[in-house]
Amino acid sequence: MKVGFAAFYESVGRVDLVEKHPNEKPVSISGRQIREELLAGKLPDERIMRPETAKILIEKMKK
Repeated sequence: MKVGFAAFYESVGRVDLVEKHPNEKPVSISGRQIREELLAGKLPDERIMRPETAKILIEKMKK
């Protein structure tokens, strides 16, 4: 089974496989930036992470 990379694309309004959008620039994210936001109690961009998921991670990272 082949697994590709995924990213958020404005053109489809959701996450999709990068290979399906060769001429588009996806919404970029930095893992370090996401961790910093979560540690600071901030919700990351909803296009990157669902608020419900972010809230759980924020609570777990406080401990």
